[in-house]
Amino acid sequence: MRMNNLGKSEMVVSPLGFGCWAIGGPFWLDGIPDGWGEVDDRESVRAIKRALDLGINFFDTADVYGTGHSEEIIGSALQGRRHEAVVATKFGFTYDASTRNVYSKINISAPYIREACEASLKRLKTDYIDLYQIHAGDIPFSQIDAVIEALESLKQQGLVRAYGWSTSNTAGAEMFAKRSSCVSIQHPFNVLIGHSDMIDLCERNQLSSIDNAPLAMGLLSGKFQKSSRLPSDDVRGSKHEWVLYFKDGQPKAEYLEALEAVREILTSDNRSLVQGALAWIWGKSDCTIPIPGLKNVKQVEEAAAAISAGPLAPEQMKEIDSILHTRQET
Repeated sequence: MRMNNLGKSEMVVSPLGFGCWAIGGPFWLDGIPDGWGEVDDRESVRAIKRALDLGINFFDTADVYGTGHSEEIIGSALQGRRHEAVVATKFGFTYDASTRNVYSKINISAPYIREACEASLKRLKTDYIDLYQIHAGDIPFSQIDAVIEALESLKQQGLVRAYGWSTSNTAGAEMFAKRSSCVSIQHPFNVLIGHSDMIDLCERNQLSSIDNAPLAMGLLSGKFQKSSRLPSDDVRGSKHEWVLYFKDGQPKAEYLEALEAVREILTSDNRSLVQGALAWIWGKSDCTIPIPGLKNVKQVEEAAAAISAGPLAPEQMKEIDSILHTRQET
C-alpha cells in the first residue's frame, strides 16, 4: 500500500480515506435536508473499524455533519485505536445541535474557531485533531490572515497537528498556501469533472489534494439509471442548487451518458466502477487522497480493494480524457 505524508507534515496517511458525512444521519441546512437519510450507528462503527483493519487510516468529517453526530460516532469507533487514525474535521458553519439545523451563516472569528475546536475534541473523545479545516468555501481575502493566526495558535498549543481548507476557490487556496503552513486543500474531484487546476496548485505547493465527491455523490457507483429517484430526505433528492450530479433526486442525463462513455476503461482489469473511479484519481497525481463516503462495511471493502490494483495506466488516462473532451466539444 502506498503511504504518503499529509502535505509537508510528518503524518503518514493511506492513499485512500473515507468521508464521514453520511454517518452523521439526518440534518438540515437552512431548512433543506442535507444528510444522506437514516443510518445505523452500529454499522457505521463497524465500517470505521473495518477500514482500520484494512490499513485505511484517514477519516474526514465536519462538526456540522449531523450537527456533531458524525464526530461522536468516529470518537466511539476509535476508542483504543485513536493512535492508528488520522482524523480530519472542519469548522465554520453555525448550527443548532438540538434541532439538527445548520445555517449558511459562517463564523470564522478567532473565538469561534477555538470554541468549535474544543467542541469537536470533546465529541471525538480525543485531545488533538490531526487536520483541522476551514469548511467555508469562500471567505473574504481580508480575513485569511486572521484565520491563519487562529489556526497557528491552536497548532502551537497542540490542539491541532495541521490545518487546511475545504474550498474550490483556487485564487483563495493559492493565497492560503503562500501565507500559511497549511498541508492540504480539500475540493471536489472525479472523472466527470476532471479539471485539474487545484491538483496543479497542490503539487506546486507540496500540499495533499483531499478529493471529495470522488464517486460523484454515488453516481460513479453505477447503481443509478435515468429512472432512479432518491427520497427528499437524501441530500441528492433535496433542493440544494449546489448538488451537481442530481436534480430533484434524479441523476442528470449528461453525467450518466459521460459515465457510459468511459465505463469500459474504468472497469478494465476486473475493477468495479467504484475502483476504476478511484484509480483514475490516483492516475492524475500522487498528491491525491480520494475520500469516498463511508456508510457500511461493504462500501469500505470495495473501495479498499482498489488500492492493490493501483492507478489507471497513462494510456488509459489519455483515452478517458480524449473521450470526455470530445463529448464536451459536441
